[in-house]
Amino acid sequence: MKTPEVIPGTGVALYRGEDSRTLAEALTVRVVDQLRQALTQHGDALLVVSGGRTPEAFLRRLSAADLDWARVHVVPTDERWVAKDDPARNSRMIRQFLLQHRAAEAQLHELVSDGQADPVAAATEASTRLRELPWPAAVVVLGMGEDGHTASLFPGAPELQQGLAKDAPLVIAMTPSSQDTRRLSLSASALSGANATLLLLQGEGKRKALELALAQPQALSERPIRVFFQQPLEVFWCP
Repeated sequence: MKTPEVIPGTGVALYRGEDSRTLAEALTVRVVDQLRQALTQHGDALLVVSGGRTPEAFLRRLSAADLDWARVHVVPTDERWVAKDDPARNSRMIRQFLLQHRAAEAQLHELVSDGQADPVAAATEASTRLRELPWPAAVVVLGMGEDGHTASLFPGAPELQQGLAKDAPLVIAMTPSSQDTRRLSLSASALSGANATLLLLQGEGKRKALELALAQPQALSERPIRVFFQQPLEVFWCP
């Protein structure tokens, strides 16, 4: 990876990778370094990771990292309100690609507990349960949609302002009209303040969406990703 480009007027550093392989390698090195520091300084570490297809290569590489994984807590940025074994479930993807090899000993904390029947009640329960983890996270790895959403903080969602509020609980139940399932999402306050906040993007569509969010001072309700632009944020992007 080349030296990052710092985008003027923001806390955003942009790393441009040649392809998905080199991007996954660079991101893995960065995450491992931060987790190792947290384990040394605090005894345990919290890693928050996004779902979707883009993180797969990165999570596969990370699973082989030489770390004391038994002391690493893993939390998804968000979760779809679907069955635990549904392919769309982010925690299923984390189990399949990250909790393998050396990382099999990591502790995964679901946003949705077994037996929960109501998203709002599930979010309240998760906020209480996850409060025991070592916040703020050592590392947060975000994704972003072309509409500027991150985690499940979607533009137009009725609960978005609650999710962006500084005093929000850790977990919010979301009902974005653009999606076909309800969601649980970590709030912006839960996702903020990590030792390293990293945004993983791939493709020209995501690059253009990032440039639009950076160039136009839109309200957070239109581009929720903007809430992270005024803190140190490292963007890892490749075509």
